[in-house]
Amino acid sequence: MSQPFDRECALPQLGKLDSDAGEFWVENPFQLPASGENFSAFERNRLFLNTGGLEFIDASFVSGVDLDSDSRAVIAADFNGDAWPDILVGSAGGGSLRLFENRFERKHGHIRLKLTGVKSNRPGIGSRIEARIGDRTVVRSLFPKNGFSGQSPSQWLIGMGTAERVSRLAIRWPSGLKQTFKNLAANTQIALREGDPAPEISPLK
Repeated sequence: MSQPFDRECALPQLGKLDSDAGEFWVENPFQLPASGENFSAFERNRLFLNTGGLEFIDASFVSGVDLDSDSRAVIAADFNGDAWPDILVGSAGGGSLRLFENRFERKHGHIRLKLTGVKSNRPGIGSRIEARIGDRTVVRSLFPKNGFSGQSPSQWLIGMGTAERVSRLAIRWPSGLKQTFKNLAANTQIALREGDPAPEISPLK
């Protein structure tokens, strides 16, 4: 829209429409409810798996997530507490929520990081970590992903590959406080409270 703050603006149709393909034009988006048109699109969802680096494979069909519905919200999170991300999909028009459990073979370890801010905000949103895992450094900032009608949880789930320990974990809190922890085992939940000298560590199931 060229005039987003003018509810009375009208943008004329810019070209010929293909009504057979479902194309339509509404001069003002506020007219949509009265026009009876909507933006619902029943297109199959897609899921791509990263195989390393910039390579991906299309796993839409074999995963079962290729729903033919007007899906709007998708959240990747560990819903069953097994340290592997699952997928929750919500669809418009009264469609049901669908939860897809991650059933890939468990070959590698993970760590889950949960933050509690003290001087910073309580969930630690805005924190930044650097984790040295084997020969690589994982850098993450905590900004829960927000999509349409969905938000990811305020925590990190980090894959460890074949490494058995995080050799060094550095965190910078939104308050500016910096902390460093060393020699943290894989397959654990690491709870960090801002300012505490040591994390609270518990095993993942």
